Amino acid sequence: MTNGSLNNYRFSIWLPLFAGLLILIPICIWSGLIGLAKFLGVSVLLLLIFAMRKWFQLARLQNNRVARIQLTTNDLFILKQINPAYLSWSSSDQRVLIDQIGLFLAEVRFTGPWTPKAQLTVAFMSICATWNSSYTNKQHWTLCYKESASFYLEQEPNIIYSIPVNPMSEQDLPGLQNNDFIGPFKKGLESLK
Repeated sequence: MTNGSLNNYRFSIWLPLFAGLLILIPICIWSGLIGLAKFLGVSVLLLLIFAMRKWFQLARLQNNRVARIQLTTNDLFILKQINPAYLSWSSSDQRVLIDQIGLFLAEVRFTGPWTPKAQLTVAFMSICATWNSSYTNKQHWTLCYKESASFYLEQEPNIIYSIPVNPMSEQDLPGLQNNDFIGPFKKGLESLK
């Protein structure tokens, strides 16, 4: 979260301030100044909310996080065409798939004449290929379209991956991961790490 730059968060200012105000609360209660103790407690809460909002805003700017793309109804219709069986998955797996596709589309750069269906298909392939692994930041990925429904990663231009034109018939994730299209892509992504 800090990306190696703790000084930008100004912890050296905020932490002593919070510590001092929190120490004053029991002292005020012990001295019989209940109203002042309540005021200090509320001020600590408000200052903490303000500081955390600033810290999260700064972290978001420093880490170059991009907002996930919300899939539209048309995108979901295309996704259903790509793999009709995903509707039989559990609702939590469907939500994870849709969220991960939105992140993929937000992070990856596409070069060439990509269609929305081709982009969603490659996003679906990538998510299925990396389903059991931890999250991978894809902001440095550039996918280059090649003629006849194929593409390559800019980092590895010699390895060409095919984009399926017909719906994928596999019903579950293990079947999809061993698919003729997703299997080679999964191996290519493992070598990329």
